[in-house]
Amino acid sequence: MYSFLRGTRPILGAMILAATTVLPVKPAIAVEGGIGAYFIGTRDTFAGFVPEAGTYTALTFDHLNGSVQGLSLGGLPIAADADVQLNLWRLNVTQVFDAQVFGGTPAIDITLPYVIGDLSFTAIRPPLQGASISDTASGLTDVTVTGLVGWHRGNLHFSTGLSVFVPTGDYQTASINVANRTINALSVGKNVWSFQPYLAATWFVPERGFEASGAISLLVSEKNDATDYQTAPALQLEGAVLQRFRSGWGVGLAGYTYQQLDDDSGRGADALKIALGASSLKARVSGIGPIVTYSGGTLLGAEASIKLKYTHEFSAKRRLESDIVTAQLSLAF
Repeated sequence: MYSFLRGTRPILGAMILAATTVLPVKPAIAVEGGIGAYFIGTRDTFAGFVPEAGTYTALTFDHLNGSVQGLSLGGLPIAADADVQLNLWRLNVTQVFDAQVFGGTPAIDITLPYVIGDLSFTAIRPPLQGASISDTASGLTDVTVTGLVGWHRGNLHFSTGLSVFVPTGDYQTASINVANRTINALSVGKNVWSFQPYLAATWFVPERGFEASGAISLLVSEKNDATDYQTAPALQLEGAVLQRFRSGWGVGLAGYTYQQLDDDSGRGADALKIALGASSLKARVSGIGPIVTYSGGTLLGAEASIKLKYTHEFSAKRRLESDIVTAQLSLAF
């Protein structure tokens, strides 16, 4: 079983890291910027499994196409329906140690993300009323470092860890050019430290090829001093159910739900409430879609795995609602 899981685990390493992760890359919305430091949905297959000692790498590409009704970017409240596109590349490296901590296997995960983001909307208020606005940003975003420990009890595998999102990505407050009817608001960084403790579990029956995985996490962020915007803590639930076959292929469903536990605060949040005529900025979103995996190949002398996933988000409030396509290549050395 462990040889099989070793082939698919780089995906998990990438996910755990990313999750715990990662993904710090998003334009700055209630959840300032409309999306949090963690790229939700990263923990899906083998979410709770920590593999044997070794080095695991994963390269993940996400294409996100979404929209939001009102957002705050770089301190600028935008009271308009906005479209956002993101192309995100994440290089994930996980080192699993040949040691024990509290009877479990320790590991560390680092995620290096690069993003290209595009924003477009039609301004509905002066001084740019009626103008078609677009903005683009690209670059290396916030690095994520995750420490974790995993345990095995028969078919049950579980882990816990803490992800730290480091504000290494470029960030700027918004500016408006009235003469040219343009804005400069997108940033690749979040300008805040964020922390995400998580607990994940995987139930895998190798003789049947059945897997059920799930994770729960809490994302807590510092206040953005540049915009005086405090994003409230958010609870995230993620999971996946897959059937794996002897051919190496697996198919299933993956999904998640995100819910802020309180309202955003600070002068930046108050300005957005006034612009939107909203009494609260508490955000939520859910997503679900098919997932396909393959393990058993080799590349560059390493065991290789791939993952393809499509996620449709729904029931979004005060947060970006998107369709997301994910492709991932994982290598276990």
